[in-house]
Amino acid sequence: MSARQTVAGRGGKRLDLAARATLFTVLLVTFMAAASALVALHVQQEISMRQGRQTGEQLATLLRRYVANNVATRDAASLRGMMERIAEVPHVSGATVLDLSGASLASFGGALSEGEQRAVRTALASRQNAIFTGADDIAVAAPVFQDGRLIGSFVIIMSRQSLASAHVTLVLPIILTLGLFLAVTAPLTYVFVRRITAPMRSLTSFAGEVTAARLGRQIDIRTGDEFETLANAFNHMIRRIEGSMKRIQQLAFVDPVTQLPNQERFARELNDMIARAVEEDAQVAVMLFDFARLRRLMETLDQDSSNELLQVVAGRIVQAVRTVDRVVRVQSSHAKPSLVATLRNHDFALLAPSVTDPSEAARFAQMVNSAMNQPFDWREHKMHLGASCGVAVAPRDGRDADTVMRHAMMARTAAKTGATGLKIFTKALDREAVARVTFEREMRAALERNEFRAFFQPKVNFVTGRIESAEALARWVRPDRTIVSPAKFIPAAEENGLIGQVSDAILREACWKAAGWARDGLPIQVAVNVSMLQFRDEKFPDHVLRVLEHAGLPPYFLELEVTESVAMEDPERTVRMIEPLRQKGVRFAIDDFGCGHSSLAALTNLPFDVIKIDQQFVRGLERGDRQAPAIVETILAMARTLDLAVVAEGVERREEAAFLQARGCRYGQGFLYGAAVPPQEFGRMLRDQRLEASGEEAPQLHQAPHLAAGGSAA
Repeated sequence: MSARQTVAGRGGKRLDLAARATLFTVLLVTFMAAASALVALHVQQEISMRQGRQTGEQLATLLRRYVANNVATRDAASLRGMMERIAEVPHVSGATVLDLSGASLASFGGALSEGEQRAVRTALASRQNAIFTGADDIAVAAPVFQDGRLIGSFVIIMSRQSLASAHVTLVLPIILTLGLFLAVTAPLTYVFVRRITAPMRSLTSFAGEVTAARLGRQIDIRTGDEFETLANAFNHMIRRIEGSMKRIQQLAFVDPVTQLPNQERFARELNDMIARAVEEDAQVAVMLFDFARLRRLMETLDQDSSNELLQVVAGRIVQAVRTVDRVVRVQSSHAKPSLVATLRNHDFALLAPSVTDPSEAARFAQMVNSAMNQPFDWREHKMHLGASCGVAVAPRDGRDADTVMRHAMMARTAAKTGATGLKIFTKALDREAVARVTFEREMRAALERNEFRAFFQPKVNFVTGRIESAEALARWVRPDRTIVSPAKFIPAAEENGLIGQVSDAILREACWKAAGWARDGLPIQVAVNVSMLQFRDEKFPDHVLRVLEHAGLPPYFLELEVTESVAMEDPERTVRMIEPLRQKGVRFAIDDFGCGHSSLAALTNLPFDVIKIDQQFVRGLERGDRQAPAIVETILAMARTLDLAVVAEGVERREEAAFLQARGCRYGQGFLYGAAVPPQEFGRMLRDQRLEASGEEAPQLHQAPHLAAGGSAA
């Protein structure tokens, strides 16, 4: 490890521990040396100043005796000679002999300063020595006497710089000693600190490798002290971190049931492969599989069984992909194998890198689809998955994972309704998706503007030809009076979850119109279809009763039609939802009878009042279907046995009506008797019918219509 180490946090370099300890020692010793030298200099200066004052005072006292006679006689020559000798005295920078008037009799070193003159006046006034300490010198003024009489003064000036420099030499040995000590201790300190911090450097280097995500190493330090304890703690911590990271990675990027890559991992891999495909001018295929029967089956299993089945399916698709990979992608399957992933909602995805063109991707998907559609045994049951697959090719169909997967989902949705169960994404699918979104937005706006209206199709008694009830059918009437086909908006409403709101709107209008006709003396029973979303709502019975109360319609004038598939989804729940309304008088019809998979045993336990023969069986009579007559006769016979009323849908020809009437079916609806019409027109039809039969007693509001009868009314 070098003496300097890069520190990412500051973007520069810092000294290592040994260098910092050495630098600290050098700085500490240097500081101590400087402090000691300063203290020594200060002390020596104080000593020298004291000594200078003492020396000056002694010289001034001594010399004033010798100058007294010369001052008295004003012997200038003798005084100048004395000044020359005094100038040779160390540290003396000047001297002056003055008479009582302050006139200089002899001097050297220049004129007296104001402070020195003040010292002279003080000495003359006090008749004692006076000392002046200036910035540059020390002056001692001494009075001069002869025979006890004051005759003048003598001033001697000591240089402070000279006094101080005389003592600097005393500090130099101290500084040299400290410097020598520093020169010896600095390298020794560096070597010593590096030796004792070697384990710390190992720990630091190890921590750097761990930070770089190289977790597979362990550090070996055996010093028997705190460093070994810290190293063992490091190793234990790294083992736990490595285990935790593996578990986190497992949770983040692997499906816990199938142990295949999950959606997040699949999206990352797809983004990376798309980027490489763009650089290499290659293509990547994404295939999304849907197993419709798998999802339905898993809903009937407990959690453990569901997971087991999902694991079996995952194993089958992985094996199928490996086999197909070697057949289709012969050149690149070994270097870049295809990736299988488990997405949300138990869907599976396949990522095939380096496909030559979309046709190769389609062949790949078709072979996997065929393999997955082969039946297999699970828990002594023969399983069929019903696979469908959507394919998108990048970068043609998108340059990021989200776009490509969205396009593959569009293709898969189209594949579910196709004959082959396979669809390649095209721009037309994208336009269709945009159209669906636009159509959904228009439907939501139409619901807010109350554009979904109830049209009424008559139900006619085959014997009398009279309208005895009606079915309310949903119609979308735009503001420009154009009508959107139910074949278009009902599947869209079921797909986007709006069918419940549409059905509620039709239920409300049907009840209000039926109540209005009843008040006008035209009482008639109205049938309304119940959607799956409505029927799944636990508050559905309360909602229906509120609508009846607000409309003012007696419950026995309302008939609710529930499809066979919805009724048989959960028979116990169906009974629980129907009974509260039947007790109030609401009637229930089972719609599209014969198209589902209900058993007669289950049907006998459901509280229905009416069976509606699905129009496909009625039209089978017209097509000459040999089985259609037998099916219709069976349904009619069963209805008579269960005392249920029967209504035949889709009656368009008189031959069909005659066949049904001859076999005991008394009610039918279809184009033979009229299509669904707006409520105003249907009201006119009821009024016209009443006028034609004016000789008959009109039905009363408190009586249920004739269709309520069972038995022969079937």
